[in-house]
Amino acid sequence: MVQFSTRLPDTRLLPYIKMYFWGKDENPPKVQRIVPNGEMGLCVYRGTPVIYDGEGERWSCLSGQSLRYQDIVSHGKIEIVGAHFTTLGARLFFRLALHELFGQTVELTDLRDQGMKDMAERIQEAIDPQACWNLMDKFFLERLAESAENQLDFRRLQRALAYGQQHTSDMRIGEIASEVCLSERQFCRVFSDWTGLSPKDYIRLLRYHKTLHELKQVGRSSQKSFLEIAWENGYYDYSHLSSDFRKISGYPPHRLLEISANDGDEVGWRL
Repeated sequence: MVQFSTRLPDTRLLPYIKMYFWGKDENPPKVQRIVPNGEMGLCVYRGTPVIYDGEGERWSCLSGQSLRYQDIVSHGKIEIVGAHFTTLGARLFFRLALHELFGQTVELTDLRDQGMKDMAERIQEAIDPQACWNLMDKFFLERLAESAENQLDFRRLQRALAYGQQHTSDMRIGEIASEVCLSERQFCRVFSDWTGLSPKDYIRLLRYHKTLHELKQVGRSSQKSFLEIAWENGYYDYSHLSSDFRKISGYPPHRLLEISANDGDEVGWRL
């Protein structure tokens, strides 16, 4: 039986943390796949570790940004507790530019952050999910109070993200930079430091998820064809869309639609 629940963080953390989550599966599939969505996550495994394909065993980890799916291998039951950050949120809690973590799933003990290591150990020993989430609230509130990050950059990037979500099919990096009063070079540097992705790569993931959502409506209420949806979202043709879907998720569009089980999924990156 699969159990899964979520909780919002303290209201002071909501601009930075989308949710906390907990899951338990006594008999999970041997391999589970996650797909990047432009947001980072922190995971702590309670009881038994898992293996991140190509990276090794993990008891606790921070998932850096990526443009490619990640397979997770388990041996026996899984219990996981974690935090799902907003696109800009993780930067405030980790003392490094997030682009340094691109393509990596880093064990928390390897971050050389004693506070983070201590929190992970307490979560592994906590009595229930609520106790785990309370530990996260306490840790992240303390980090927020200590943060010396530039709030002007944070507000600028919030505006940039809002602009980008409205112009996924015809977006120009220079236009976004101008919208937030930065040169294109400055904007790209600040954006990658805060999100872990270049603006171009973030737009690519945004387009992928928007297109996937619209493709799921085909055969329900939508009268549009796959090709029309591809064009409207900035793909040159269906071949371009299919190639991008394979690189990000590992599956062509039709197969992805068959196996995708995240309709209404609050996390949004599981298959």
